[in-house]
Order: sequence, then C-alpha cells, then structure tokens
Amino acid sequence: MNTIRIGLLAVAVTTALCLALAARFWMIEPRGAELMCSSAGAASWCTIRGALVPIFTYQGFGGISLATGLFAAWKHRPAWGVLALLSGAAGMVLFNVELAAVGTVLGLIAVMRENPHQAA
Repeated sequence: MNTIRIGLLAVAVTTALCLALAARFWMIEPRGAELMCSSAGAASWCTIRGALVPIFTYQGFGGISLATGLFAAWKHRPAWGVLALLSGAAGMVLFNVELAAVGTVLGLIAVMRENPHQAA
C-alpha cells in the first residue's frame, strides 16, 4: 500500500471520528437535547439525532463494522476493509466499542494485507 493511500485512509478515518465525536457531544449527550427534540418547535438536527440513537442503541455501527470486517478479511477486499474502519471508528465513539473494535481490527488487516493475486 503506497503512502498516498495510507494518507487518504488516515484522513477518512479521522473525519469519521470527528463527525462521530461532534454528533455525540453536540447532539446526543447534552442534558436538554432529548427535551428540546421532543418539543413542537424542534431543531433541524433532531431528525439526525432521532436516527442515530436507535442505530447505536442496537449496536448498528459495531455490527456493520464487524460484518464488513469479516467479509473484507475473508474475501481479501480492501474496499470493504475501509468501510469496516470507518464504521468502526464511528462505532467506538458512539457506544458500540466491543463489536466495532473487532471490526476495525479485521478491516485494518484486510486493508494492509498484500493481495495474494499480485504477490510474486
């Protein structure tokens, strides 16, 4: 894997982490967020909050990371490994640490592993 691809991957994972951190600390965790979003004049970001809460409650990001990481490691698909890294980064920030961590490691293995068809 060349340095440009590694740099792009690092930027993508950092962006996913920053977006998940912003969602967690500005939309999900504030004390008044639930009350504000249940009122009649709710803010526009409340729809995003309403979609995120059930996803991480039912381990959605961790499950996606684990499934894509397993597939990437099994079928030697680096693109699926990148998806596992991105969803794993978001999952670890948004309360799905167990499944997301395993999926992230599997995704990293799939991304960094040499392609068996190109190795000579």
